[in-house]
Amino acid sequence: MARETKGNPMNSRKKVAIRAAMSSKNKEQSGEQCQPKAPCSKFQQLPQALVLEILSSLSIKTLLNCRCVCKDWLSIISDPQFTKLHSSRSPVGILIKTYPPIRKSRKLDFTHIEDCAGSDLLLEKIRFNPQNSLPIGAMPEFRLINSCNGLLCLSGPNRDYPCFVCNPILGEHISIPPTNLSRNKCFFVGLGFSNGTSEYKLLQMTNGTEAEIYTIGTGVWRSIGNAPGDIDQLPFNPFLHGALHWVSYSSTVPDFIHSFDFEREQFRPLPVPSLLGNRFSDCYILEVVGGCLCFSVFDDDYSKFDMWVMKEYGVQGSWTKVLVFGNLYECPEERICHVYEPIMFLRNGEILLLFNNCAVVCYNQETKSFREIRITWTRSPFEAIAYSPSFVSLYNVSKGEEVKRVQCGKKSGKKSGKLLSEGSYECAGSSMPPRKSTKLNSGYGCPAFEEGLP
Repeated sequence: MARETKGNPMNSRKKVAIRAAMSSKNKEQSGEQCQPKAPCSKFQQLPQALVLEILSSLSIKTLLNCRCVCKDWLSIISDPQFTKLHSSRSPVGILIKTYPPIRKSRKLDFTHIEDCAGSDLLLEKIRFNPQNSLPIGAMPEFRLINSCNGLLCLSGPNRDYPCFVCNPILGEHISIPPTNLSRNKCFFVGLGFSNGTSEYKLLQMTNGTEAEIYTIGTGVWRSIGNAPGDIDQLPFNPFLHGALHWVSYSSTVPDFIHSFDFEREQFRPLPVPSLLGNRFSDCYILEVVGGCLCFSVFDDDYSKFDMWVMKEYGVQGSWTKVLVFGNLYECPEERICHVYEPIMFLRNGEILLLFNNCAVVCYNQETKSFREIRITWTRSPFEAIAYSPSFVSLYNVSKGEEVKRVQCGKKSGKKSGKLLSEGSYECAGSSMPPRKSTKLNSGYGCPAFEEGLP
């Protein structure tokens, strides 16, 4: 969404809504009695379309506070019409999951990134953990499988643990029953959505044997026939145009990209860039970045990688090479290389990438320079993946299937009071002030950029 001008009346109305929400929240936290009728009654005087326009333009964290102002605001934000409008505008942020030690691996950190003047970025952070958001219970660890329309698919560290579909913003989750397939041969592949039927489904496959579909609301798995014979781990962000996407790592050059369409419930191939030719590699990364398939392929010696974007979905000729990173070796003698994974494009044209699972870096295509973004302060390795949260309620999509809510602790209950029982959510995160992005340390050994690319 474009930044609004200073004199824009819409901008003024949005500021009024934000001030009202934050004022009520501050009173609530200081122990004063909350009296939401005044701000709500004034807000109700606005046309309904304008109310939706204002609220749908607010950040996730501001909306979480707005839900706690009064029942009327909670009702508006919980309405499926508002959810759909907000999801179409919700900016993509970064979801962080740390690796062991275990005590740090039972949480997720979401950071909304807003472009600011110059090289500054405004970072707003929300933390998801078992106490307020995640249904992982006593599991010592959990796997983050994939995301679809703001919902997350999670599972335990092995097949003895259940699989969940959850909305961490609302603290809601559904437990998925065991599959009909043999437990020692199957693995969850991913969550998807059928636009035609407005149903959420899970696809599960065995390696080269059988595929099954679970439609949320039915309570049963059903077979859909044979699965492709070279299935590998699904990328976290593979859902685009109603389908999941992945590539096989069983060969040195992928012949095509696998996809599964949830509406037709069919597998079909998509073309890889034709200019790959006979290039050999044992490392390629497929993600959805900026609403397009993004395919990154490393040379066979890991000295550089190319980043391709499919500008027109399904059309091989639309693959465009947007970047080439070279000199990825930190120590050429020891052949220790760097790995960069694209996460998201900023509105100003810069690209955020995960660097060696230890830092998020920002690449400026005009200056051809890097800077580090302090998304997380952990010293542990971590995953950084694009994620767009939403207010999609599982109660609206479960079609009678049991939905559970993560129970907040006593401290949260005291703060939220009566509204907690109405479905409000106590945000566990804290906002971060704008930080100046710093140059990468020389020890990171930034790669060289090849000239002549678009």
